[in-house]
Amino acid sequence: MIEMTGKRAMISIIATAVMVASAVGAASTAQAETVKIPKGFLLTEAEATKPLTEDQAADEWWTVSDKLTKPFGLNPCRSKEKPRDGRIAMRTITEGTSAPSYATEQLVLYPSAKNAGAAFRKLRADVKKCAKAKAPQPATVAGSFHRYTGKKVNIADEALLVKGSSYERGTEEPLKGELYISSGERYVVVRRGSALVLYTADSYWAGEDTTKILTNRAKKMAKKVCDLPGVCTQRG
Repeated sequence: MIEMTGKRAMISIIATAVMVASAVGAASTAQAETVKIPKGFLLTEAEATKPLTEDQAADEWWTVSDKLTKPFGLNPCRSKEKPRDGRIAMRTITEGTSAPSYATEQLVLYPSAKNAGAAFRKLRADVKKCAKAKAPQPATVAGSFHRYTGKKVNIADEALLVKGSSYERGTEEPLKGELYISSGERYVVVRRGSALVLYTADSYWAGEDTTKILTNRAKKMAKKVCDLPGVCTQRG
């Protein structure tokens, strides 16, 4: 009799655990289906969606995407795999110009601060892991390479400022034989609660002001994401 009671108790515990797990799973699924980034929420969205004149359209173009499979603007290891980090909402705005130059704004939402923190730490680890690599495009000069350097910055819960630089060795005077930076990019990645905010641009986009502009945008968006339900009530 005692043995049967023990078995029944065990069955009851297992059944309860299954019910709790199912409820949590259902809640997560419901959250993934209902969480959306409001239209016009990103800082560059108004400019990205306004009509362009014919002359403007010849010199600049914008794209707005809510695809969850979009890679981060910062992708130091150049991974081609589809993201599987638990993100539940995402918006990417890309600006291109005929200069040529580019800039991107990304907001990524996760079901918890823990998920967002894991995604942030992976990005930070990738910057170290793939700090130096061959040039990302067919090099015109043998020995060309790309380098990433990152440092912590004091924004929101955690943030990273990354500098990307492409190096080449000069073939003509006055740089013949010397290593020089031929191009570069700037990246600012911020986590606030269960959200990641990314701003990227090539170093020609705004010249010497590129880093300052991206950092200011990241600070502004790190505050704005708290207007979204549940984002800033979670701690990583």
